[in-house]
Amino acid sequence: MAEILNIEKLLDEDIEKIYLGNLKTVEADVEMPLKGENGSVFSWESEKPYLFSPEGKVSRPHFGAGNREVKLTLTATLGDITKTKVYVANVLEKEYPTTVISAYPVTIYTKPGVVPHLPGIAVIRNNLGEDAVIPVEWDSICEKCVANEGEVILKGMVKDNVEVVATIVVTNDEEKLCPKLSMEKKVELFAIKDVNLTEGSGFYDQQNRVLENLLNTDDDSMLYNFRAAAGLSTKDAKPMTGWDLPEGNLRGHTTGHYLSGLALCYAATGNAKIKEKLDYMIASLGEVQDTMAQQPEKFKPGFISAYDETQFDLLEEYTTYPTIWAPYYTLHKILAGLRDCYELGGNQQAFEILKKVGLWVYNRLSRLPRQQRDKMWAMYIAGEFGGINETMADLYMLTKDERYLEASRYFDNDKLYLPMKMGIDALGNLHANQHIPQIIGVMRQFDATKEKERYDIANNFWNFVTSEHIYSIGGVGETEMFKPAREIAKFISDKTAESCATYNMLKLTGQLYQYTPCAKYMHYYETAVTNHINACGDIGGPTGGSTYFMPTNPGAQKHFDHLENSCCHGTGLENHFKYGEYIYAKADDAVVVNLFIPNRLTAEDDVIEICAKAEAGTYNVAVKVEKLSKDTLKVRKPLWAESTTVKVNGETVTPCECDGYYVFKLTEGTVEFVFGAKGYLSKTVDDEKTASICWGPYVLAAICDCHEYIEFDVTEETLKEKLVHKGNLEFELCGHRFMPLCKVNQEHYHVYIKLK
Repeated sequence: MAEILNIEKLLDEDIEKIYLGNLKTVEADVEMPLKGENGSVFSWESEKPYLFSPEGKVSRPHFGAGNREVKLTLTATLGDITKTKVYVANVLEKEYPTTVISAYPVTIYTKPGVVPHLPGIAVIRNNLGEDAVIPVEWDSICEKCVANEGEVILKGMVKDNVEVVATIVVTNDEEKLCPKLSMEKKVELFAIKDVNLTEGSGFYDQQNRVLENLLNTDDDSMLYNFRAAAGLSTKDAKPMTGWDLPEGNLRGHTTGHYLSGLALCYAATGNAKIKEKLDYMIASLGEVQDTMAQQPEKFKPGFISAYDETQFDLLEEYTTYPTIWAPYYTLHKILAGLRDCYELGGNQQAFEILKKVGLWVYNRLSRLPRQQRDKMWAMYIAGEFGGINETMADLYMLTKDERYLEASRYFDNDKLYLPMKMGIDALGNLHANQHIPQIIGVMRQFDATKEKERYDIANNFWNFVTSEHIYSIGGVGETEMFKPAREIAKFISDKTAESCATYNMLKLTGQLYQYTPCAKYMHYYETAVTNHINACGDIGGPTGGSTYFMPTNPGAQKHFDHLENSCCHGTGLENHFKYGEYIYAKADDAVVVNLFIPNRLTAEDDVIEICAKAEAGTYNVAVKVEKLSKDTLKVRKPLWAESTTVKVNGETVTPCECDGYYVFKLTEGTVEFVFGAKGYLSKTVDDEKTASICWGPYVLAAICDCHEYIEFDVTEETLKEKLVHKGNLEFELCGHRFMPLCKVNQEHYHVYIKLK
């Protein structure tokens, strides 16, 4: 009996270690393992071998056929014991073979005698009326051509024999070569440690669940791959799973998120055990980095990762995914974790490790020509680098060492930046979360340089995404990809709204808000943080589980990643400690309340408490000011408020309004808001008959397991009367039960309905 149990355990270990990559978005062939380390023998069967063969050969469906799910059945045998396991692969359809109709002209500035950098892509208009980016071949140009001030016309060619025209402006005018903006941040954020969420709110509960999960996480397991890569003892820890398997090409990324999660958790809660775990992780990674430094034949100075430098070598040879998997993306997570442990966790050693890794990045990339880097960063998944341009800019801001800023610029990506500079939405069919973090890095570069084009890139990107590509819950993308502008209803599925993309959109929103503290940024922030981020965590227990995609299809059901260690599981370790970031801000003339998340702010010169309660027909908010460093309080006027009644210290007042905020002159006292809240529709930009039912700040989900759209005979006006609030954020509409998406756990639901 003992022998049978031992064989079964070995078989289970082999099955657990199977690594197939990211099966949620399959575009290339997959290596299918045929045996395990313990001697298990694997065989595979495919439900649709013409799409995904048992040998891992992938044949993507033609455009128009749609993405296809394929069930893969593993049969694993060891000795006399056999077990099976089913995997589900989502095979993406082929891109539409469009025809180029025209190409947008481009203007490039350079100094006399300096041959300018020519972008490797052009922005074009295709036969579907969509803007896109594709490769371009330019005519040759030499120093002699640009020897004198003036304009030079250069021509290039894209597919379908369409010509591209570049006007090269040769000038010594620094204002034209590199225009600057004299913009400074207009608000200061309060430290997360000063904002304590109120017990009993959904935001507090999510934070507490992840706190408990972090406390129960095995640090040595998180360090397993790093110690193994350095040749150190793994201390008998259990190996990581999913994307962080010891055999996986993305191993180490979750550990980076774990570092950030610990740092954010400590800042938000002050938990002493979390600080101990943080310090242990950093000390251990310091040992890993030192040990790697003693092996110069394998590791260059400063390097640290959960593997050697092979993936970086292969990327420079343009090796595609899934042979390699985004090495700079993984490194960014580690760098960001080290930065957070230094800035939020007060760990000086994290800063010393970080600086060394930053110089490794500079030394590695400084030897590569711009054209090679451009080609690397344009590669799908393999060239994904997360927001490493942000952390390199952070290092520059912390140290003023120009090498870090230069290294940050090494990640400039024409494929994304050029159309944004030109004010053209060419985001369709770009990988959403491959590109949002790059824009965060662009904004951090703007912090450092005040270069106008950096701000323009970020600002245009945010406006395009939030107006043309957004789902009602604030999420973006379907099967991880931006779709063409103004196409939402067409792409409602079980693979919408990747949660890590919203994590990054919120970061970008906060960066832009600090320079231009307009209410529009916080309107979006409230929608996304309430209806996607707060909704993506497992409310069934302290599992640390997060949704990867937030399904929006009829009869959808949330699925929480507990063991896969996906990108969204990683950001899920951070999300719920960030709720306090933008509730408040301090401007020169006022303290600002942006969000109505229940909390208590206890800063040196400001003490404020926010209470919020949903009633039948109203959403009530009380802002209790005990101490204010300014003589003015501003409170955001929510877009969803049907009406507003305001009392200051019990007396009804008519407040002044300015730029989307209510303005009060006071330094202490209580401001009470009774926001009239009735049902309203959030319609998709491309189909007025497809909409979400909303109430107050919440997107409501109809609880129903049918897989066809539910039709409702309602209009904007009749919905206000027909949607009945039953109490405790439970609603009824035409006999159907509704609740906020953030309160849904395992129930089947409908985020979108059809209007008759």
